[in-house]
Amino acid sequence: MKFIRYSLLTASALLSLNACNPLETEIVTDPNYASVATVQTNATKGQLDNLALGQISLSRNELATYMQVVGTIGKELFNFNTTESRWMTELNGLRPIDNSAFYNRATTGFGLPVRQANIMLASIEATSSVTDEQKNGYRGLANTFKGLAYLHMLNVQGSNGVRLSVEDPFNPSKAASYAESLVGIAKILDDGAAQLAQAGTAFAFRTPTGLAGFNTPTTFRQFNRAIALRVAIYQADFAKAATLLPLTFYNATGDLNAGPRHTFSATPPDFANPLINSATIRIVGVEKVFDDIEAGDRRLAKVRVLATPATYSSGVSYASKYIQNLYTTAADPVPIIRNEELVLIAAEIAAQQGNTAEAARNINIVRANAGLAAYAGATTKDALINAILKERLYSLFYEGHRWIDMRRYSKLAEIFLPVADMRVLERLERPVAEVNWDLQNP
Repeated sequence: MKFIRYSLLTASALLSLNACNPLETEIVTDPNYASVATVQTNATKGQLDNLALGQISLSRNELATYMQVVGTIGKELFNFNTTESRWMTELNGLRPIDNSAFYNRATTGFGLPVRQANIMLASIEATSSVTDEQKNGYRGLANTFKGLAYLHMLNVQGSNGVRLSVEDPFNPSKAASYAESLVGIAKILDDGAAQLAQAGTAFAFRTPTGLAGFNTPTTFRQFNRAIALRVAIYQADFAKAATLLPLTFYNATGDLNAGPRHTFSATPPDFANPLINSATIRIVGVEKVFDDIEAGDRRLAKVRVLATPATYSSGVSYASKYIQNLYTTAADPVPIIRNEELVLIAAEIAAQQGNTAEAARNINIVRANAGLAAYAGATTKDALINAILKERLYSLFYEGHRWIDMRRYSKLAEIFLPVADMRVLERLERPVAEVNWDLQNP
């Protein structure tokens, strides 16, 4: 199933993509798509279905920017971009961060799926074209992707927090603290889970192939709980995480690659996978990361070893013989969350709760899959957490985790700096549109 890239989006989602902050409200009329007014009251089932498909499609918005920003700051990968040196300079702390630069789309780009969710939730409340049970399916979908979008925003903003109430663009909430933001995101996801539990046995709308295995309210709820699990470990609430784990699709004996995925197509109106290498963009692995990989580790296949290292010299000089090999074609899917991450979260929960045998068991599931011998290190909590962080580095390469992992364990200073004077940023600055809004609306 191919996406219609923008189907019945909200009026605010029909803005120019350069104005994708939740606080930017200039509306651009597009005669090719229905306006928000047509779904404000008595939306038809067909319109609701288009809103749902648009919600799934928009969850991919600025995905490449996000993955490459967090990967660069976390020093697991670099973007050798021939047209924009700030990937290598500003994001590596060699020059001051610019809160109006392109890389701020790693925050603002997720405003679109948040808006879409808010419009869909409002539309559901104002229609009688579907049953109450079916309404819960739409609501659960919206809140799941809304929570995921907010989590991406918060990962980039860190201690800045995010605005959790933007339903009225002229009266948004102030930014919550980091801890408050996580609580708010967990609440959005919990709302979605409760709605999915009351959504019957089937969705009223179609889903793309990337949600195969997660295309019923019951199985989609497992996806929702997996994102909630990720939030719980960010909160360092491992008791809560332990209760969430069985509600996900965690499977210690299953396919580690199982999980929902973003799908792409080079055929319009869809768009190609934006994480692939191109003539102007080469995503390289930081050399020390892959130089240090254990002999025989199959995860080395996530990069391709170049006969001649790729080089970069605009503003900073660096070379790497490793180029990403995860995404090589326009139609390659991108995981949203995988069973391998859940297995490593299970190991982390066990380590934090003193269950060393269970922590080692889950670590070894991942190591065996990578072709490695069982973990033979110390079994203190700190040693196990360090071992898990190492496995997460390689297992979740280019999936947006290293920087956040090291930050939540206060280990940013331990990240290797491959070039003198580079540093690891704690967060990006608050985007200029938000700063200006607060100045004008104290």
